[in-house]
Amino acid sequence: MKRVIEVTGVAGVGKSHIIDKLIKKRDNILLDTEIVQRYNLTDSYMFYLFFKVDNSFRILILILKIAYELNMRFYDKINFIRNSIKKVAKDYFLRDIYSENRIVLVDEGISHLYQNIVGVKKQNDLYILLLVDKLISNLTFSNEILIVNASSQTVIKRLYERGHERLNSLEEITTFVQKSRQNLSKMKKKFSNIMQIFNEDKIKSGNSHV
Repeated sequence: MKRVIEVTGVAGVGKSHIIDKLIKKRDNILLDTEIVQRYNLTDSYMFYLFFKVDNSFRILILILKIAYELNMRFYDKINFIRNSIKKVAKDYFLRDIYSENRIVLVDEGISHLYQNIVGVKKQNDLYILLLVDKLISNLTFSNEILIVNASSQTVIKRLYERGHERLNSLEEITTFVQKSRQNLSKMKKKFSNIMQIFNEDKIKSGNSHV
């Protein structure tokens, strides 16, 4: 049976580490990047797939509105638009085209949009969240979601030690983590099929297990 599981969480929480552990643990788990390479899902093909999605033009307008509202560099806005289109297109491919009976882990899929919009500069966060909610409501979304978690203290320490492109001080990192957790709470209200894993702890879920 095919299962698509999106992996999300606050930056610095250790998503890549958990993904590596899960892939080594189960033979039938595949990472989405392997599928992208195997099926040659180029950016141009992903753009084509995006417009096969129901309500694609409405979704595109919402993506553009979100990018406009984000208080970030123009280059980062373009990246947000590009990556959001690819998230939607990849979801369509995995749901309607890909047919292998495997567990596919999607690193930072559609559900991760709630983290992609987090910033430390002044912006209309409530309105941006409303736009993301509308975007999600226009999608046929059935994926399971795995939230990787860790204490705020651990996450702040990791981000401070390794650095972050858009965060320049401990104060900014702390604010970023706080906002990320708030958006994670908003995301939980939007989706139902959610699991959580706390670093190396066992997965906690009311619905299913990896």
